Amino acid sequence: MKVGDIVRIKSEATTLCAVTWPEVYGQVGVIVALAKRLYIPAAKVMVLGEVAEFDIDELELANAEA
Repeated sequence: MKVGDIVRIKSEATTLCAVTWPEVYGQVGVIVALAKRLYIPAAKVMVLGEVAEFDIDELELANAEA
């Protein structure tokens, strides 16, 4: 994944996002920056008008090229 990619936030009950922001499940956003939390790759995503940080495994690429 890279900056500018369109991603969908996965709807898994195991993610921290399930507790803090449940409305974001299934929503589409754009990666605006890449980050790293300790050893876990993460991305800052603009979704629902806000920028939030998600682990890479919480995101799925929505603009897959053919």
